[in-house]
Amino acid sequence: MVALSSGFDRNEEKVIRIKALFLVTELYEPAGGLHRYTTNLLSAWEKALEENKTKIDPLVLSVKSPDQPKKDLEVAEEFSDFMEENDVKIFKGERGSHLCYFLEGEVPDIEKLHWELWNRYGIDSSKTSKGLEWYNDTLSSFWYWAPRFAEYLKEEKGMEFKCIDAQDWLAFPGGFLAGEMLNTPLVCRIHSGEYGRSIGNPDEGDAPIQIETAALAFADYVQGVSVSETAFQITHLMPLKERMDEELRERRGEDWYRYQKLRNEKIKSFLLYESESKMTLLKDVIGGMPNGIDLDDWESVDKEDIERGKKRLEDFLPGKEKFIFFIGRTSYRKGLDFLLKAFSEHRESYDETGLVIASSMDSDTYREYKGKLEELGIGDDTQILNKWLEPVEKKRFMCASDVIALPSVYEPFGIVALEGLAADYAAEKNGMTGPVTVVGNTGGMAEIIKSGINGFEVPIQNFTIDHDMLHRALQKALDNKRREKISKKGAERVQDKHFRWGYILEKILEVYGKAEKNWKEKLKHL
Repeated sequence: MVALSSGFDRNEEKVIRIKALFLVTELYEPAGGLHRYTTNLLSAWEKALEENKTKIDPLVLSVKSPDQPKKDLEVAEEFSDFMEENDVKIFKGERGSHLCYFLEGEVPDIEKLHWELWNRYGIDSSKTSKGLEWYNDTLSSFWYWAPRFAEYLKEEKGMEFKCIDAQDWLAFPGGFLAGEMLNTPLVCRIHSGEYGRSIGNPDEGDAPIQIETAALAFADYVQGVSVSETAFQITHLMPLKERMDEELRERRGEDWYRYQKLRNEKIKSFLLYESESKMTLLKDVIGGMPNGIDLDDWESVDKEDIERGKKRLEDFLPGKEKFIFFIGRTSYRKGLDFLLKAFSEHRESYDETGLVIASSMDSDTYREYKGKLEELGIGDDTQILNKWLEPVEKKRFMCASDVIALPSVYEPFGIVALEGLAADYAAEKNGMTGPVTVVGNTGGMAEIIKSGINGFEVPIQNFTIDHDMLHRALQKALDNKRREKISKKGAERVQDKHFRWGYILEKILEVYGKAEKNWKEKLKHL
């Protein structure tokens, strides 16, 4: 294996750059939204550094479970003194063309860490919906060691941190602790909120929602992954925050409490504004902006790729001329069961149409859904691809489909909806018609898709979709003439600057400036 540079033996210009401490948990392997978000952003960030568009360099810290093999990671021997003194391991590996560090170690006193998080931030971190072993051995370890390793880099390596950028509740507690240890502004980015993940019924005593609530109090800036998602989070978390403010009042003091009162007014004011673009809105202490997509990945799709995808679909379901494609998990909020109901109860409308489901299922879930298809009478009209699709394969299927059905009842952003429009972009570049993307009217999906223009949105009420309305949308999407128009508009929409990672990075750096301003203002009050 080729040795990786540590980043400390690069040229002098690289060494003196100011760092942003970027904390993210799900970076070990290429699975999940946090990994995809981080690697795409880091690629754009690396390009911006090479072009001298910024002097802020991300120092990325992630986590490795003790039971995970090293794979492409190397031990970061340049930090041997820290590892030996603390009995912790530091690994390094590239993600998004950028060197990242992965921490693995035990918390010396786990009960003391839980007590500190409760006492300082009002988080009962010992209670979580996640598996307890994973939580204690891996996640709590990241919260404990990430700030201490960053402190070591500051004191022993002379590293200067402009900002801490923590991704989702999984990393926020590490950000809270690092912010106070390093005396540095903190940004917390909520990628998927617990209120939505729980379909409107969260356990308020559980750690994830407490951590998200604490972010509104202790981060110098909070950002959601769409304007709609940010408003959704404020609406549901602010009553919890105001209660948390009261509970922490005695421990934190009256100055802190008065500052939170001022902060609450600024947070709530977000709800009174709309962005001109409907995509990005960055107010004083809280904001929303979309994730992006790299269209370069779709440039390589050629006509032969799309034809191969179509042939595979036809092989799955012989005799079918049109195809509806679903990709995603089988969890309730992804809406697969609503799609099956719409497809089965109006079966006479889909004689020439097949449904292809791409979802990585365990054996029990696979048997469950195979049984559902038979019970609904659509077993011969539906194909389950029970695997994780490779990127090339996924692009071929998406470009070759007539409809991409994504009937989520909660989706903070929905990058797969962008991929649906990217499939239009790839198809149109090859002189072909792309798919129509049909989504639930939720979160960022409602901002990406303009119903009847570049796709269709289906109304959501109380985290449910009317399967008759979903059926109506699918029927309109399957109309060939309408699909031709929508495909062209989809290809145009996905090229919007708000979905370009370079532009997103510019806005993130703007957020860092806002966080620093808020941090300085906070110091005046405290």
